[in-house]
Amino acid sequence: MDDQQLKAHCLSWAHWCRTRKYFAPPVPQNLLSRMQPRSRPGVEVDHEMSQDLPFFNMAIHALADECPEDAMCFSLYYFHGIRPVKVIASALGIGQRTFYDRLNKFSRRAQQASAAIKRVHLEHTAVSKNLDNATVD
Repeated sequence: MDDQQLKAHCLSWAHWCRTRKYFAPPVPQNLLSRMQPRSRPGVEVDHEMSQDLPFFNMAIHALADECPEDAMCFSLYYFHGIRPVKVIASALGIGQRTFYDRLNKFSRRAQQASAAIKRVHLEHTAVSKNLDNATVD
Protein backbone atom coordinates (compact mmCIF):
# COMPACT_ATOMS: atom_id res chain seq x y z
CA MET A 1 0.00 0.00 0.00
CA ASP A 2 1.55 3.31 -1.04
CA ASP A 3 1.25 6.59 0.89
CA GLN A 4 -1.80 7.85 -1.04
CA GLN A 5 -3.68 4.59 -0.55
CA LEU A 6 -2.74 4.55 3.14
CA LYS A 7 -4.03 8.11 3.58
CA ALA A 8 -7.30 7.17 1.85
CA HIS A 9 -7.55 4.09 4.09
CA CYS A 10 -7.06 6.25 7.21
CA LEU A 11 -9.71 8.72 6.05
CA SER A 12 -12.03 5.82 5.34
CA TRP A 13 -11.35 4.51 8.86
CA ALA A 14 -12.29 7.89 10.36
CA HIS A 15 -15.59 7.94 8.49
CA TRP A 16 -16.19 4.30 9.40
CA CYS A 17 -15.70 5.15 13.10
CA ARG A 18 -18.24 7.94 12.94
CA THR A 19 -20.85 5.63 11.40
CA ARG A 20 -20.51 2.75 13.90
CA LYS A 21 -23.07 4.44 16.13
CA TYR A 22 -25.78 3.14 13.81
CA PHE A 23 -25.36 -0.36 15.21
CA ALA A 24 -26.69 0.79 18.58
CA PRO A 25 -30.15 2.12 19.34
CA PRO A 26 -30.33 5.92 19.36
CA VAL A 27 -30.00 7.64 22.70
CA PRO A 28 -33.32 9.27 23.58
CA GLN A 29 -33.18 13.03 23.58
CA ASN A 30 -34.47 15.05 26.48
CA LEU A 31 -37.21 17.63 26.01
CA LEU A 32 -34.84 20.60 25.89
CA SER A 33 -32.63 19.11 23.18
CA ARG A 34 -35.65 18.29 21.02
CA MET A 35 -36.68 21.95 21.09
CA GLN A 36 -33.28 23.20 19.89
CA PRO A 37 -32.71 23.78 16.17
CA ARG A 38 -30.68 21.06 14.52
CA SER A 39 -27.15 21.97 13.54
CA ARG A 40 -26.76 18.94 11.27
CA PRO A 41 -28.95 17.62 8.50
CA GLY A 42 -31.47 15.02 9.60
CA VAL A 43 -30.18 12.34 7.23
CA GLU A 44 -27.04 10.59 8.41
CA VAL A 45 -24.75 8.96 5.89
CA ASP A 46 -23.69 5.39 6.43
CA HIS A 47 -20.44 3.71 5.51
CA GLU A 48 -19.81 0.44 3.78
CA MET A 49 -19.28 -2.72 5.75
CA SER A 50 -15.59 -3.43 5.56
CA GLN A 51 -13.70 -6.57 6.51
CA ASP A 52 -10.41 -4.72 7.03
CA LEU A 53 -11.43 -1.62 8.98
CA PRO A 54 -12.26 -3.43 12.25
CA PHE A 55 -8.75 -4.92 12.26
CA PHE A 56 -7.27 -1.50 11.46
CA ASN A 57 -9.29 -0.05 14.34
CA MET A 58 -7.96 -2.71 16.73
CA ALA A 59 -4.41 -1.97 15.62
CA ILE A 60 -4.87 1.77 16.19
CA HIS A 61 -6.17 1.24 19.71
CA ALA A 62 -3.38 -1.22 20.52
CA LEU A 63 -0.68 1.13 19.20
CA ALA A 64 -2.17 4.11 21.02
CA ASP A 65 -1.01 2.61 24.30
CA GLU A 66 2.52 2.03 22.98
CA CYS A 67 3.12 5.44 21.40
CA PRO A 68 0.61 8.00 22.68
CA GLU A 69 2.31 11.01 21.04
CA ASP A 70 2.07 9.46 17.59
CA ALA A 71 -1.49 8.32 18.28
CA MET A 72 -2.46 11.84 19.30
CA CYS A 73 -1.21 13.25 16.00
CA PHE A 74 -3.06 10.51 14.10
CA SER A 75 -6.28 11.02 16.01
CA LEU A 76 -6.28 14.81 15.72
CA TYR A 77 -5.57 14.70 11.99
CA TYR A 78 -7.76 11.81 10.81
CA PHE A 79 -10.49 11.20 13.39
CA HIS A 80 -11.13 14.78 14.51
CA GLY A 81 -10.15 16.35 11.17
CA ILE A 82 -8.41 19.32 12.76
CA ARG A 83 -6.62 21.53 10.25
CA PRO A 84 -4.29 23.35 9.57
CA VAL A 85 -1.41 21.19 10.70
CA LYS A 86 0.69 24.14 11.82
CA VAL A 87 -1.93 24.96 14.46
CA ILE A 88 -1.91 21.39 15.81
CA ALA A 89 1.88 21.20 15.74
CA SER A 90 2.18 24.53 17.55
CA ALA A 91 -0.31 23.42 20.22
CA LEU A 92 1.66 20.19 20.73
CA GLY A 93 4.95 22.09 20.86
CA ILE A 94 6.46 20.32 17.85
CA GLY A 95 7.32 21.29 14.29
CA GLN A 96 5.18 20.51 11.27
CA ARG A 97 7.76 18.04 9.92
CA THR A 98 7.75 16.19 13.26
CA PHE A 99 3.95 16.11 13.19
CA TYR A 100 3.89 14.58 9.70
CA ASP A 101 6.63 12.11 10.65
CA ARG A 102 4.63 10.92 13.66
CA LEU A 103 1.43 10.77 11.61
CA ASN A 104 2.99 8.74 8.80
CA LYS A 105 4.93 6.45 11.12
CA PHE A 106 1.80 5.68 13.14
CA SER A 107 -0.27 5.07 9.99
CA ARG A 108 2.29 2.61 8.60
CA ARG A 109 2.63 0.80 11.93
CA ALA A 110 -1.16 0.54 12.27
CA GLN A 111 -1.45 -0.91 8.77
CA GLN A 112 1.23 -3.51 9.51
CA ALA A 113 -0.34 -4.38 12.86
CA SER A 114 -3.79 -4.70 11.32
CA ALA A 115 -2.47 -7.20 8.78
CA ALA A 116 -0.94 -9.23 11.62
CA ILE A 117 -4.15 -9.09 13.69
CA LYS A 118 -6.22 -10.16 10.69
CA ARG A 119 -3.84 -13.05 9.93
CA VAL A 120 -4.00 -14.30 13.53
CA HIS A 121 -7.77 -13.97 13.55
CA LEU A 122 -8.16 -15.94 10.32
CA GLU A 123 -5.79 -18.63 11.56
CA HIS A 124 -7.70 -18.89 14.84
CA THR A 125 -11.09 -19.12 13.14
CA ALA A 126 -9.74 -21.78 10.75
CA VAL A 127 -8.51 -23.84 13.71
CA SER A 128 -11.85 -23.39 15.47
CA LYS A 129 -13.75 -24.52 12.37
CA ASN A 130 -11.50 -27.57 12.03
CA LEU A 131 -12.11 -28.46 15.68
CA ASP A 132 -15.85 -28.04 15.26
CA ASN A 133 -15.85 -30.22 12.14
CA ALA A 134 -13.77 -32.89 13.89
CA THR A 135 -16.24 -32.94 16.81
CA VAL A 136 -19.23 -33.42 14.47
CA ASP A 137 -17.62 -36.37 12.64
